[in-house]
Amino acid sequence: MADIHELMVAMDLRGDLPEAELAELRWHLGLGSRPGHVAERTIVVNEVLDLLPDEQEPMRDENGDWVIKEFPRPAWGDGGSPYAASKIPGAGFSILVRGDERWALTCRWEVHPDGHAEVAELMGRLAVRLHENGSFFGYQRWYEDDEPEVLGVRDGKVVTCRDGGFVPPFWEESDADR
Repeated sequence: MADIHELMVAMDLRGDLPEAELAELRWHLGLGSRPGHVAERTIVVNEVLDLLPDEQEPMRDENGDWVIKEFPRPAWGDGGSPYAASKIPGAGFSILVRGDERWALTCRWEVHPDGHAEVAELMGRLAVRLHENGSFFGYQRWYEDDEPEVLGVRDGKVVTCRDGGFVPPFWEESDADR
């Protein structure tokens, strides 16, 4: 059994996005390398030392805590774009092109729960950078479902249309939302 969701979004972003932000977006989408400003972070691992993989060597910081250093993960792009999807039919991909006074972005991804935090952060950032109201379309679908759920943007947040109302998308759902 897999926990894969299909996520498809098409949106127009503001045309005045700074180059550093565009570089980071390309990295998140699997369309470019990690930009230099995406820095290494320190993670305290005192409580999970015995769960770390062998290749992650913890060290002590100045406070005596066991820590590891790692770079943030891209929301999508570990394997690049495009790729043959594993659980959904067809291909996963990302494309970002310059249009008249806007950036046109379309993505179709398979998202595993391990990537929910990165997807949530990216979608939150993109939802407030739309070119204009109504310049967003998307859907989400658990890979075994026949019907997708439409996504929209309300008050600067991506939401799912379900049962006549708006609920959080799969990457922000709690068990109570399901």
